[in-house]
Amino acid sequence: MAYVLGGANGEAFGFTTAIANFALEAMHESQGLVDYTRVVTPNQGDTYLVPNFAAITYQDYDPSNTPGTGAGGFGFGVAPAAVEQNPALTQGSIQATPAVAATAFDVFYSWTTSFELAATMGEELGGSYGEKVDQRVAASFLAFGDTAQAAAANTGNTTTVGADGFPVIVSLGSMELGPQGVAITNPSAFADNTVLGIVQKIKQNYTVAKLPGTPIVVLDSDGNDGVAGSSMLRALAELSGGAVTTVANSGGSAITSLGEELLATGQLTNLYGCRLIFSNFLLTQTVAVGGQRNVNNIASDVKVGAYFHETCIFTVIKEGLQVKMGEKPGGLQMWLTGLAYMGAGIADVRRGGGIAIAQA
Repeated sequence: MAYVLGGANGEAFGFTTAIANFALEAMHESQGLVDYTRVVTPNQGDTYLVPNFAAITYQDYDPSNTPGTGAGGFGFGVAPAAVEQNPALTQGSIQATPAVAATAFDVFYSWTTSFELAATMGEELGGSYGEKVDQRVAASFLAFGDTAQAAAANTGNTTTVGADGFPVIVSLGSMELGPQGVAITNPSAFADNTVLGIVQKIKQNYTVAKLPGTPIVVLDSDGNDGVAGSSMLRALAELSGGAVTTVANSGGSAITSLGEELLATGQLTNLYGCRLIFSNFLLTQTVAVGGQRNVNNIASDVKVGAYFHETCIFTVIKEGLQVKMGEKPGGLQMWLTGLAYMGAGIADVRRGGGIAIAQA
């Protein structure tokens, strides 16, 4: 099957359609961070408006007692009276923005197998589109607050007391993953120097926050803590009994089933009740530009990962992938452009938090 570019019967349209079909196939086959977000379309222009309510809790109430009293109270009941809880509605917004991939190629390629050219270009456009969406998701992690930024120690979750008398999460605390082997000088439920240790504490914090389901944990696959390398290498070494190691001549032989899964798939579907994913797209914050985060009470260069429930982050698609093509002036080249219009952002800070991953 071969298309003739610029033919008299509109063959170029068939070529463009073939590229688009291959791009869609590559896009749907990709497995990225977007799979763990809620995908929506804008509800106002290019923006998705997200209503957020404060938590509403049940309090004990006994209607057989005397009329209740107290600020905000009404009805009958033991003190305190039934309290009318202000849901404190706030509204967040997540905006979609354009992204483009433009290229050009010689028309002489039409004299070869155009079908293969369409397949190659389609796979490139579709795969890179999936990567761009993941980059937008990873960039949204920066909006998670860094609770250790201005404090000597990580202050953890921000809470308030609900009407039932128990703590209610306002926002989750930032976690800190220090370099391998470097002792945590101020141990807490929010800091560790091993990947397995930080995942355990994430699960603990997630449970304390009373969040449902399985937390998604995103760490780096391309970072360097200055000791063992990336978080992915560290996890491999920790899970493999030393069979995969970052230290020369110290390998072992006992690869665990989890280690085998990580080697085969690049992620873990269930580690201490968490889904662990590694990404190349985590952004770096550096001391040099004042964007550092504290790790182990030290202002550090970090990659910013995250842990979250699947309803925490929304991906907004204004327009999906589109492919356009035409002839450039002079007739020697064809231009080809992939178009997209999307964005990602945090919808509810109660359902996720950042992870500051120390870098060398």
